[in-house]
Amino acid sequence: MPTIAKELIIQEIAKEFEKNPYAFISTFESMPVADMSEFRRTMEKCSTRSLLVKHSFVKKVFAQRSLGDAERFLKGQVLVTFAAKDPQVASKALVAFAKSNKKVVPAGLVFEGKVYGEEFIKALSIMPSRHELLTQMVIRMKSPISGFVMTLNQVLRGFVVALNEIKKQKEGKTETV
Repeated sequence: MPTIAKELIIQEIAKEFEKNPYAFISTFESMPVADMSEFRRTMEKCSTRSLLVKHSFVKKVFAQRSLGDAERFLKGQVLVTFAAKDPQVASKALVAFAKSNKKVVPAGLVFEGKVYGEEFIKALSIMPSRHELLTQMVIRMKSPISGFVMTLNQVLRGFVVALNEIKKQKEGKTETV
């Protein structure tokens, strides 16, 4: 019979899974508090929350949400990082931190109700973020328009230069007569 405190913890974890469409599951071994604080500082820029969870609590939440496949990532100490938007940014931060601190290993990802492994996290970290894609789209849309404006500018500049030359020629002929 679970205690009220355990039930509240399970409800809190379930609430985070409901609020956030992306949950990064990481494993780690004997990480000092300073490294854990550094991890949380790194991830707070791109995630909503990071929780150090017990296997039994997360298994119950996985069972409630029909995510039984995610149980394979529960080895060692487990840290679940939730992200509400831009999973590419969160995966980049997680992979970068894992490269600098070998104790943290990105294990899996619950991505909009589906379970993916470490390879998916690494592939996601390579992809550009939504902001970068929108920037590229605007640049590509702006490019033909800028080219058209530059072409018109050159035509008008050439026309003005030609008119100026005609004016100089007419002024020169009137002075000689």
